[in-house]
Amino acid sequence: MSLHWFPQNDHGDEDLKETLQQLLSQPPGFIGDLPGQDELAHIEAVAETIPEDHEILLLGIGGSSLGALALVDALCPDRADRLTVLDNIDPDTLARTLETLDLETTTVLVISKSGGTAETTAQLLWIIDALKRDGLDPDQQIIAITDPKKGPLRQLSEDRGWRTLPVPPSVGGRYSVLTAVGLLPALLTGVDIRKLVSGAGKILAELKTAEAGHGLIRWLSGWRQHHECCPTLVHFAYRDRMVTLGDWFAQLWAESLGKRHDLEGNEVYRGSTPLVARGVTDQHSMVQLFVEGPNDKQFLILDANLPSTLGSLSHDSAQLHEDLHYLAGKSLEDLRVAERDGTVAALQSAGRSVSVIQFDALDEPHLGAWVMLMEIATVIAADHLKVDPFDQPGVEGGKAVAFSRMGKPGWKSQGEAIESGATELRPAPVIEVE
Repeated sequence: MSLHWFPQNDHGDEDLKETLQQLLSQPPGFIGDLPGQDELAHIEAVAETIPEDHEILLLGIGGSSLGALALVDALCPDRADRLTVLDNIDPDTLARTLETLDLETTTVLVISKSGGTAETTAQLLWIIDALKRDGLDPDQQIIAITDPKKGPLRQLSEDRGWRTLPVPPSVGGRYSVLTAVGLLPALLTGVDIRKLVSGAGKILAELKTAEAGHGLIRWLSGWRQHHECCPTLVHFAYRDRMVTLGDWFAQLWAESLGKRHDLEGNEVYRGSTPLVARGVTDQHSMVQLFVEGPNDKQFLILDANLPSTLGSLSHDSAQLHEDLHYLAGKSLEDLRVAERDGTVAALQSAGRSVSVIQFDALDEPHLGAWVMLMEIATVIAADHLKVDPFDQPGVEGGKAVAFSRMGKPGWKSQGEAIESGATELRPAPVIEVE
């Protein structure tokens, strides 16, 4: 995988190189607990217990679903229809899902590191009821991926005898795609998880050399240089199969860097806002803003070399109108690449900060390496901002209010305290449409 930085930026990055080497020598959980042979064999053994004709229903939210979706969309799009993901609690979506699924031939993966995620456990209870209504045994159709020792889901799994896989306690949810959280769903849709993890391990080994780490450091150096004036980072994927990678990256980047307090407890309100875009589609929606709007964004362009099964346009078709003659003998890939390069050139000409990551192939080794690179980049960016990349205190306030309103024991006073500082919620004006 090659990474190109435009413009070239090779100065002022010695501290970033040092931070990278410190990170590799004292690795956080997503590096230190990368699955080994035994863990991969365990995941494969659980997968073997699932009938091949079963559909997979994944219950999870945030880091418990985004990584799996990204892996499947990128690597096995033709088998993605085997996997249904419920990552929200809109009752309309759940109802329509239950209408379309054949529960008798459905295996349910419920994923929650803490084991107490309200949205996921609520979904689980609804699914259990639905299975029972159909005369099915939920205990035979549910697999739980959760903390190895504690939490409501772990206790429930052990009480009911469910099949389980652990989430390493040292790995936070948004960094867990290369654990059972992302690997089991990916395996069930055809991804070679051993090659995926091997790609991540290989890039870790290569990063220990100055030359291999240079591309990552160069990108981070450029990001840091422009961050104060350009706090928005646009993840611009030029392959449809890579768009969902942006959704995964958006959570990783936003939740890790957006913090009210720095590491010393000072109130700083720091962060970097991710924005997901799709090429070439968003050339016809957002690129106008990107090129001529505020110069407050940096751009990360993702692309991959893929074999094309479509040939070139025939000369006969191009002769239908003289304005179409230029397309004769050209392929859609020719047009796609030309439009990508045109967008990069237009952004650069407008003084925008642009990086391009080009995958030599969109396969497991490259994607495993890319996931590891982005997780490492996020931690190094957090080091620059002097914030904790592994917590998410801003999420807790809304959770406290929700738990208080739902009557969860122990949350009433905390929820009421937060609501007391909020503007009273009033009904919005009603606009009647006849």
